[in-house]
Amino acid sequence: MTDTTPALRLFLEAFTAADVAEPLLSFDDTTPGESIRTAMTERRQDVVGIRFQGEVVRWMHRDDPPVSPPAYRTFEPSMVIESSAPLHVVIQRLDEQEPVFVRSLGQLGGVIYRHDTQNAAMRMWLFGLVTVMDLRVTEIIRDTFPGAEWQRYLSPGRLQKAKELQEERTRRNDARDLLDCLQLSDKGKIIACDEELRGLTRFHSRRGVEQFVSGLESLRNHLAHSQDFAANWETILDLARNVRRVVIGADEHEGESTPRG
Repeated sequence: MTDTTPALRLFLEAFTAADVAEPLLSFDDTTPGESIRTAMTERRQDVVGIRFQGEVVRWMHRDDPPVSPPAYRTFEPSMVIESSAPLHVVIQRLDEQEPVFVRSLGQLGGVIYRHDTQNAAMRMWLFGLVTVMDLRVTEIIRDTFPGAEWQRYLSPGRLQKAKELQEERTRRNDARDLLDCLQLSDKGKIIACDEELRGLTRFHSRRGVEQFVSGLESLRNHLAHSQDFAANWETILDLARNVRRVVIGADEHEGESTPRG
């Protein structure tokens, strides 16, 4: 069996908020409001930091009314994350509010919007995570069905597709089990149809498995073709919420089974 835990830990820890954050444009509190607004328009910034005695302690949104004196906003604790925060934390925080501000060495100097999750670091993280999830799904099928019993859940056409891929890989000196040659959707169907397998995941229904696997496939296709994956936000959020439990198992206080797929 392939142990995917080290790989999952890598994707939990290797990329952080610092890899997706934009620099936070900031101004001294003595800067005229009109000058700040002009700079925000020219540099296409929705928010800026406001410095008091050299430190960013307030912020301003370009939609804030131009009142005098300016009513700068305060940073609520939930709006700020450390630059070392892993990406699954960044995603969950962005789902709660946007933007999120980033603190490094005690200073606020970065900002993250949802569109920042389209950058190279996030794409690598997501693609790797989807790949590892695929491996995990393969593991639980192989552990449950050491033989070929899983084949009963697939149509002859889908099995033929897998056999053709297996033959092609063999010709390339890359011999694999037939299970390794299935599409992710095929593996999802096996898990969805088998109650014992489904019980090893965090899903309680066939539909839940099918929807999750369909979302994973769509996300992987968008990543593979360098396409915008904004429409896959719910799948990304699902991964972010559950990725740690994939590695360490469900919190025993929650009474959930280990979501290995």
